[in-house]
Amino acid sequence: MDELLPKAALIELEKAQRKLLAGGDVKVKSSVGWLKKSLAWCDEHGIRLGRDAGAFFYIEHDGIGKVDAKLQAIGYSPLLHFQDGVTGDRCGATKVSPNEKDAKQLPTEHLVLTACSDLPLCLSYQSLLQLPETPTQIQMELDIRTLDLMSYDYLVVVENRDCFTAWHQYKIPCELTGALVVYRGHESHHTKACQTLKGRWLDEKGECGQVFFGDFDPHGMGLAIEATTPYQHLLLPDVNWLQVHHVSSHFDESKAYSKRNLHRRCPEQWHSLLHLMYPQQIALRQQWMFDTQLKLY
Repeated sequence: MDELLPKAALIELEKAQRKLLAGGDVKVKSSVGWLKKSLAWCDEHGIRLGRDAGAFFYIEHDGIGKVDAKLQAIGYSPLLHFQDGVTGDRCGATKVSPNEKDAKQLPTEHLVLTACSDLPLCLSYQSLLQLPETPTQIQMELDIRTLDLMSYDYLVVVENRDCFTAWHQYKIPCELTGALVVYRGHESHHTKACQTLKGRWLDEKGECGQVFFGDFDPHGMGLAIEATTPYQHLLLPDVNWLQVHHVSSHFDESKAYSKRNLHRRCPEQWHSLLHLMYPQQIALRQQWMFDTQLKLY
């Protein structure tokens, strides 16, 4: 069995210890998952955590004291310091736990992936890394806490990672030159930071300048319409071009907006796009949009 207790169990044990020190009793349902794992860990180390009373288990002061001592022997801080110690990043968590992954913050908690094709910066990048050719675009992780959002007029969020990498190949409108371009993120990678950045943009700059560039399909439209922090623009080809160059197989009925009531939340300026998508089932993914001029809706 793994010698380390799960983070959830450690937090509950800290709460139990605080309650016992305050003179209270700690009564826990025997079926609770963190208790089961704690008891198994205690059995492995010869510790009696408390008293079994059938449907409930009573954690006792002597038992949790021995748990605390054993935890400190294998690299933990005193139990009372654990929860506060893991609220930050993984480097900070090493001060209270032998498992850095107990930290609340993810490694990319405050980092967004940004794209830049500014020639002077690309030349500097080439010189710094001694590259044989000048890169056409640079991807960088930036800490959102250090960004001066007042330096930008637009924030562009790109749905798909490969399209983000190829951002410089798209024919974008001139007003987006110099925009802050970021990847939406995937699962735990950059996603939270992107959402936080959008919220900060709204707080500092108001409801303006947030652009979503994604697939023209039910799912992509849904991401834009359902966003917690609203977008003001979509970046897509002209509707007439879409009508001619769409790919029928890109329309996925299982993700149809009508089944999610998105039509009730869709901003008025995007109604024409939904009317194009339905009922004709016209859709097109980002990877098919390189050869045409994009525009803001």
